[in-house]
Amino acid sequence: MVTLTIILLVSTAFALGDTFVPKAGAIRPKTPCEDARDAVPHGKVGAYIPTCDAAGQYTPEQCWGSTGYCWCVTSSGQNIPGTATPPGIGPIICSTQNGMIRPKTPCEIARENALKKVRPGVDVPTCDNDGQYKPEQCSGSTGYCWCVNSSGQKIPGTETPPGTARINCSTKWK
Repeated sequence: MVTLTIILLVSTAFALGDTFVPKAGAIRPKTPCEDARDAVPHGKVGAYIPTCDAAGQYTPEQCWGSTGYCWCVTSSGQNIPGTATPPGIGPIICSTQNGMIRPKTPCEIARENALKKVRPGVDVPTCDNDGQYKPEQCSGSTGYCWCVNSSGQKIPGTETPPGTARINCSTKWK
């Protein structure tokens, strides 16, 4: 009976042009995220519809399409306090750090953007474990290093050429 069911599923999938082939034992019960998502009536205007990943867990970024509000959640759907963004700001980018989900910091966003366009002359910021700018930043293409403030702005007079002693940015420029 199981073999017949699998054959029927595969036949139907191929007939519909779908290449999904179920694997033995691949069926799992629905997760709370999938239950919540599927409980929203189809086509209901203004309803919040949770988004789930392939494993059925809540995706870190959740948005309410009709209001424009976005926020971060844990994989079990718990809201992360302080992460809600109002309409017009755009979707929030949530980051996982040591199992905690939090919004990406300006340093992490700048680093991500720089890595998208890696080429000579584009400096890629370095961030600490909390996502803040490291006090010393260096150019991979020129070898120059300099100190930055907490916003990632270069502090004038701190740039050092390659092969010379560096300024101790963490103590001198706090």
